[in-house]
Amino acid sequence: MQEAHIDHSDLARLVEKLAQSPQVLKEAKRQAFESAAPKLRAAVQEEIGGSGKVRSWQEAYVGSKGGYAAVHPKAETYVEIKGRQKGFRAPPKKYAVGYITNAINSGHRSPRNSAGFRTSGKVVSGKQFYQRAQARAEMVAQEAAGQIVQALTDHLGG
Repeated sequence: MQEAHIDHSDLARLVEKLAQSPQVLKEAKRQAFESAAPKLRAAVQEEIGGSGKVRSWQEAYVGSKGGYAAVHPKAETYVEIKGRQKGFRAPPKKYAVGYITNAINSGHRSPRNSAGFRTSGKVVSGKQFYQRAQARAEMVAQEAAGQIVQALTDHLGG
C-alpha cells in the first residue's frame, strides 16, 4: 500500500524556523537599510555636485530601530559666514548647515543687509537635489527589498 506522510521532525523544524522568522526579518531589514544609507548619500551628493562643502555636510542615517534610511544635513554643525557692510566688517554669523542646505535646495530670496533692506530683488531658484535623488532612492529601496527577501528565503530554506 502506498501512502504519503509528513515526518514530524520536518514539521517541527519548519515551525521552529517560522517562529524565528520575525527576528530574522528584523535583522535583515536593519542590514538592508544600513547598506542602503550610503547609497542614498552618494545619490544626494552626486545631485549636489560641486567640489565638496555642501556635499560634506550630508550624512546618512538609519533609524534607531532599523526601520528607515535617510540623508540629511549633519546635526549640530555650524559654519561662520563673515558679514560685510559698507565701510566696515560686521561680526561673523553662525548658521546651521541644515539652514544653508535648505536654502540651496529649496531656493531663497537675496539676503537683507544690516539696515533690513534686501540687497537686490533677486530670487535664487532651488537646486532640488533631494527631490532629484529620490528617483535613485526608489532603485535603492528595490535592492533593499531584494536583500530582505533573500535573507528570509535563506533562513526558511537553509
